[in-house]
Amino acid sequence: MTIKVGLIGFGLSGRFFHGPFIQNDAEMALTCVCTRQEQAVQETHPQARVVSGVDEVMTAQDVDLVVITTPNSLHFEQAKQALENGKHVLLEKPSVTTVEQIEELCTLSKQKGLVFCVYQNRRFDGDFQHLKALIESKELGELKQLESRFDRFRPQLQDRWGEQPGVGAGIFWNLGPHLFDQILLLLGTPDWLQASIDILRDGGQTADTFELELGYGEKRIRLGYSTFEAGEASRFNARFTHGRWQCFGVDPQEEALRSGQMPWQAAFPSAGRAQSMTHHKSADQLTVESKEGVAPIGQYVDFYQQLRDAILHQGEPPVSLVHASQLVYGLCLAEESAAKNQRLTWDYQPNI
Repeated sequence: MTIKVGLIGFGLSGRFFHGPFIQNDAEMALTCVCTRQEQAVQETHPQARVVSGVDEVMTAQDVDLVVITTPNSLHFEQAKQALENGKHVLLEKPSVTTVEQIEELCTLSKQKGLVFCVYQNRRFDGDFQHLKALIESKELGELKQLESRFDRFRPQLQDRWGEQPGVGAGIFWNLGPHLFDQILLLLGTPDWLQASIDILRDGGQTADTFELELGYGEKRIRLGYSTFEAGEASRFNARFTHGRWQCFGVDPQEEALRSGQMPWQAAFPSAGRAQSMTHHKSADQLTVESKEGVAPIGQYVDFYQQLRDAILHQGEPPVSLVHASQLVYGLCLAEESAAKNQRLTWDYQPNI
């Protein structure tokens, strides 16, 4: 069976994070794209027809899966419409911005017997996969502290919808879902969290900086983003009972995709800059052995393969409904913590 896909939106996300991976999968076919950028679609997906209205995708007989990459404020209504029309749904992050909305979508998908999944592709970053393996193997002992960041140097405002006031706007709802989702996958739900979400750029109207601390018993996790980080940025700094692991730069897959290198090419993602990492290992606290290396290659193709298998009843989706619900709750709890300037206890069981 070939899974026929309708893509809504052909901006950065649709063009680079979805189109290539749909095209890469032999059991998927991109049949239609809803966008005003007809020429851009025809250059890369000439077999797909371009439509101007979302309803045309939702009701199309030759669409099994709807991939939604529109602005965040449209996510809930469009995902709900797709499910009500009997379509599987892949929803770009952040899925939605309220717990009630995510629970309604999860419940509806279960009632309809459809796959509903949120696009948390950075579960398949090479650096994160390496960190996950370090924790599971206990090569450096037990994890005690972790800093996970997506810092950039963007001190000037940009004229784009993500920096305009609105539902799910600002950097917290843009990059926060990636950082928080990885931690939920690694460690489960925290005992508590405390957050600060701020506007530091002159004239800014949406959050451009955030810091988030999570408590897990005797572990402490810090997630964050600064828009004033010039030079090479630290991605991970993981402290264990027998050493430390550091990783710099970001997974090269995005840079490779944006440069035009495709996932079916043998050298992918060589067009992106490789990440450097350092292991510091100590057996006796008196000596520390350090070893530098390059972070392993990530596999975004695995996300779409797992999604395909779930639709074909051959496996589980890459992101579960429980994780999708927990993530939205956590993001909302962080906003509440920042508003109150308080540490808040995690208290949530998904009602799905």
